[in-house]
Amino acid sequence: MAEYHQADSITRLLGLEGYVVEELREEGDRWVVEVRREREEETCPGCGCSHLYRHGKGRARRVLHGWNRGRRIYLLISRLRWRCCGCGHSFSGGEPLLRPYSRLTIPAEEEALWELKCHSFREVRRRLGVGYGTLRRLLASGVSQEALKWLGGEEAIFLGIDEHSFRHQDMVFTVTEVQRRRVLGILQDDRMSSLKAFLAELPKERVQEVCIDMRGGLWKAIEAVFPLAKVVVDPFHVIADANKRFDEARRIEQEVRGKRANIPKRLFLVGREKLREEQRQKVDALLKRYPSLTGFYWAKEALREFYRQGNKAMATKQLDNIILNLKAGDDGELIRWGNTLKRWREPILNHFNNHTTNGFTEGCHTKLKMLKRLSYGLRNVEVYARKMLLGFLPPSLHTN
Repeated sequence: MAEYHQADSITRLLGLEGYVVEELREEGDRWVVEVRREREEETCPGCGCSHLYRHGKGRARRVLHGWNRGRRIYLLISRLRWRCCGCGHSFSGGEPLLRPYSRLTIPAEEEALWELKCHSFREVRRRLGVGYGTLRRLLASGVSQEALKWLGGEEAIFLGIDEHSFRHQDMVFTVTEVQRRRVLGILQDDRMSSLKAFLAELPKERVQEVCIDMRGGLWKAIEAVFPLAKVVVDPFHVIADANKRFDEARRIEQEVRGKRANIPKRLFLVGREKLREEQRQKVDALLKRYPSLTGFYWAKEALREFYRQGNKAMATKQLDNIILNLKAGDDGELIRWGNTLKRWREPILNHFNNHTTNGFTEGCHTKLKMLKRLSYGLRNVEVYARKMLLGFLPPSLHTN
């Protein structure tokens, strides 16, 4: 009775329900557990017939099942041979714990992927003894774009699309659902054709808004795939563009004035509402000394004020006033800035429909940078995309 209870405890501890533990032994730095199926209900893989009779015992199969304090746990699985009474076909019984031709059980595969989620390939190999080839196969079979399309139900979909660096200047797209805060996919390049192909698989009738940066190609791609969806420009990119334009004007002014000019960068780029009184006075004094910067600074601060408006009607009035003043200026760059805002007027104003932003997508990029550093960089973009996706999957979805 004591032996039975001990074997039953081992069965539960190792997650071997439906198996009988026959022996547990230690072999050097590893544990070996001999098991067999309690009851096998097989059908012929050839004809599907369930009238079978035992045809001997197959060779026991040794597979890696898990790890305990750095020591590997192997299963030695005894498998029966069967012969079909209908077609005479002989075959070995199936194993629910194993995939075909795999040397790891499904729980071991899940644990290896869990370790790979926050460690490099080399570190997982050192900790678990699972090689790069096996880990890459697990990534290919267990992590896919389809595993991240959690778009069940009938709710409206609010997409966020942005790009990030895979390696140096090689960029890839990230697609997210910004309302439900979930990653839908990481593409393997930044081509519009690849993005359109990915977006075409989504239910277009449910896509209500798509948040992007100020790239004309992205706008055209969204309109081609989702003609009924509203395109929203992320406020962060509008303000970032304003800061960039002001800083370019500041840099040109400093080059023209030479060494005599000392125009601080940070003081101007900080929002005026965040400055102390003495800092505001310093800004006003500098703008008086360098009047060519006044129009850029006014437009930058007006755009910040624009996003603090309470409703779309007030925001529309504010944006139209900014565009009108920019186009009435005598500086060519201010006029071009006004034309850009006029061209993007409707997507910029669409932000006030649901206050949609790409903040979650930018947060995902921060996490991607951390995962990339933990991996010490990756050369293969396909492996990179799958490994980064793995970082956003819950444990229950690590394998298909």
